[in-house]
Amino acid sequence: MVEREDIVEVDEALISQCILEESLEFLRDIITTDLVIVGAGPSGLTASIYASRAGLKTVLIERRLSFGGGGMGGGAMHLPTLVIEEPATEILDDIGCRYKRRGGEGVATVDSSELMIRLANAAIDAGVRFLHGVTVDDIVFREDGPRVAGVAIEWTASQMPRCTPIPCS
Repeated sequence: MVEREDIVEVDEALISQCILEESLEFLRDIITTDLVIVGAGPSGLTASIYASRAGLKTVLIERRLSFGGGGMGGGAMHLPTLVIEEPATEILDDIGCRYKRRGGEGVATVDSSELMIRLANAAIDAGVRFLHGVTVDDIVFREDGPRVAGVAIEWTASQMPRCTPIPCS
């Protein structure tokens, strides 16, 4: 147990300074990237894992503040189980996710929470960088190729009607 005298007093300004400096360093680092994936659901996380492992500097942008997408709540039914079709169980084996084979049906069932946690952990381990609470508004194209040159983003909260600042007097 930590005793009161073992707790170090930390200046609140230092805390804010650390958050800002690390966040700005992170944002500076991801300005130039090889691949942007939109959506931190099962597909986006899986794509980000394999892209990052292949050596691509990968940034995954998610509009919500969490992982999940279609992977949480058993799809539209909001149940805790997802069905995975063969041969996608190879991905489950790769990320260490437990599943149950369903006879000769070519499918397996998996706990949706475990799947999302294992995918997110594997993506972090692979070096994927994440931006949560950010919405992709537009894609920037260039004619030399043609090629995608970037994405236009904004904080998701700025799009929400009740999140606009209200002046107080």
